[in-house]
Amino acid sequence: MQGEARKRRVQSTTTSKSKHIKTNDGETEATHHVLGSKMKSRRKESSEILLENLVFGNDIEDPIFESEEEEAVELDPHSGSEEDPAKDDDVSTEIQSRLQATESSLDKGKKKPAWHDDTDEVQLSFDQEKTFRQQKIQRRAEKEVSGHQLQERLKSQYEKVVGSTPSWAKLKSEREKDGSDESEDDEEDDDHPLLRRTGDYLTTSEMLPSVNLNIKRLTNLNKEQPTEGMVTALEFHPGAQVAMVAGLDQRLNLFQVEGRHNPKIQSVFVEQFPIHCAHFASQGTEVVLSGKRKFFYIYDMIAGKVSQIPYIRGIQENKLMSFEVSPDGKFLAFLGDYGNIHLLSAQTKELITTLKMNGTVDAVTFTPDGSKMMSFGDDCDVYVWDMNTRDCVHKFADDGCIKGNTISVSQGNRYVATGSQSGVINIYDDQCLTKVHPTPLKAVMNMTTPVTATRFNSNNEILAAISVYSRDVVKLIHLPSCHTFANFPSSNEVLRSPCALEFSPRSGYFALGNNKGEVPLFRLKHYKDY
Repeated sequence: MQGEARKRRVQSTTTSKSKHIKTNDGETEATHHVLGSKMKSRRKESSEILLENLVFGNDIEDPIFESEEEEAVELDPHSGSEEDPAKDDDVSTEIQSRLQATESSLDKGKKKPAWHDDTDEVQLSFDQEKTFRQQKIQRRAEKEVSGHQLQERLKSQYEKVVGSTPSWAKLKSEREKDGSDESEDDEEDDDHPLLRRTGDYLTTSEMLPSVNLNIKRLTNLNKEQPTEGMVTALEFHPGAQVAMVAGLDQRLNLFQVEGRHNPKIQSVFVEQFPIHCAHFASQGTEVVLSGKRKFFYIYDMIAGKVSQIPYIRGIQENKLMSFEVSPDGKFLAFLGDYGNIHLLSAQTKELITTLKMNGTVDAVTFTPDGSKMMSFGDDCDVYVWDMNTRDCVHKFADDGCIKGNTISVSQGNRYVATGSQSGVINIYDDQCLTKVHPTPLKAVMNMTTPVTATRFNSNNEILAAISVYSRDVVKLIHLPSCHTFANFPSSNEVLRSPCALEFSPRSGYFALGNNKGEVPLFRLKHYKDY
């Protein structure tokens, strides 16, 4: 009789009470109610089914849950049974061992760091005298920061200024998700329609139309931080969707280029140094700033630090106001007096040599591969310099020139454009690199004031030219037809006096800087990329 009563009590306990399984840290608790056979079935919500699958497994029986009914009396503290406590210890030990085994199996799939740096655990104190870099990573009223927090803040600051995480720093799973994994690219190449057949393969051309340009004005690039006075420097970052704007107000501003808001990323004030020229250098990690001084400045975008490059030995100049950076990142070419061109190492910022041309030098430019440099000045001759030997290897006369102001070279050295004091823009093909008196493909005479800047876009389809001496004088010229786009600028477009111009790396955007501190931004809809 006692055995039957005991049996009924155990059955009642297993059907009416909940059983609890607790982990050793007491943070998670899974509760499972055993329903009687007479209870009506009901449809479970998807979240409830998912929770049960996560807690109890899906179609996979675990020995722990197989023996639950047998161990209900031992595990339930309210059962009132008096069993051997040694069995309770064995059950809890078994549960803990299985949970530890489960955790260890999950940890095997995680990536472990290659080494452990003890400095990550150290609390770092901030200096009383804040540096520019410290202001960017320190939170208000914060005196100390851990190594892990500092690492995350520096990483966030880098991605904000330079762009997203480089592909080499991503895990394989992240590269596959972004579509940048090499194996995935190879598979896509194998499936490309061009590789699945032989014979002729013809498709429609996507050349830029020569009559009207599909262009739309967007929010001003520097709307959040307009320049006070003339914009003297404007450039897009070569790798990130970031643009730089500088002017005579002694400020360098960095903006994210997205068309609607163009939020400001960084603003750097250089005391008593009106900026006349600025360019990205060192693969976009530095900005070189120059003005009417014997020295110039370097802004380190990663460290957030401005450094002065003092007097350079071997250069006898009162000012280093204008310069260009070679596309290969090796040289800084500063324009000096009396036809001197000072070549500095972009890495050490030391003088390498000084090149000299006849007359004065008013403009220099590099070929896209950085192997050649061209200089242009008041003697109306274009000098071609070999950057390996630093010798003048060719010289040609600009047709009909009175005084040279600007020069540009397109991708692949396909075109060379010169702008003169008389407002004439001469467009040459690559024969000018071998002929002494080349004939231009086209002499564009739409301007009546001096041409102050010219620029080719990335695929040699547009040549842009401006003049700071007239209001709204901007010309976009189609190549190879050499026709000026008639619909830009429109009759109601207010551009003021343009001082600087630039195309984005893949010609998706076009920007102008004017004498009122504004930078109108335009979207070239023919080009899909930035």
